[in-house]
Formats: sequence, C-alpha cells, structure tokens
Amino acid sequence: MPASAPAAVGRAVAHMATLRQMSLAIAAMLGAGANPALEAAIVKDLGTAFEQSLPEVVHELLGVEPDRAADTDLGRVHAAVLELAPCFSLRGGTREVLRGIIARGLGLR
Repeated sequence: MPASAPAAVGRAVAHMATLRQMSLAIAAMLGAGANPALEAAIVKDLGTAFEQSLPEVVHELLGVEPDRAADTDLGRVHAAVLELAPCFSLRGGTREVLRGIIARGLGLR
C-alpha cells in the first residue's frame, strides 16, 4: 500500500461517519414531523459523490485493475462496481435535480 494509504482511508472513514451523522439528523427531523427536503438533497448529493469515488480510491491504494475475469474476488468486484458507479446518481434523483432542489432551498433560484 502507498504511504498515503492511512490518510486516504482516514478521509473515507471521516466522510462516511459525517454522512451517517447527517443521515441520522435527517431521520430525527422526520421523526419530529419536519420536512428536511433541502437537507436530504444535500446528503444524497454528497453521499452519491462519496459512493462514486470509492472504486477509484481502491484502485489508487491497492493497484487493483478492474477485470471481470480476474483471478481474485477483489478484481472482479472492483470491475462490477466501476461499471455500476455511474448509475448511483440515478437512485433517488439525478444530481442535477438534487442540485436544483438545493439551489431553490438556499434561495439561489
């Protein structure tokens, strides 16, 4: 693993922990009867960007080449995730729609 591996893993864990806390805050808002549409759109957009970045982090840290016919599970899974990553932004709305909701919620539109 490259020397930057601890920093990259630390960044990924920090992003994941932050997204989890943000998601829990949204759940609490919903439980309290609030309408956290803006907050949910922001978390969804950030979460999608994070999710789509992970295969590249794996590639950089482990040097695993995506190959559906690889001898290792990691190589095969990495290839499958890279193929699926672009469609992550389609779940729950495209990023453009989410960003439109965010802009409207912030009064920019």
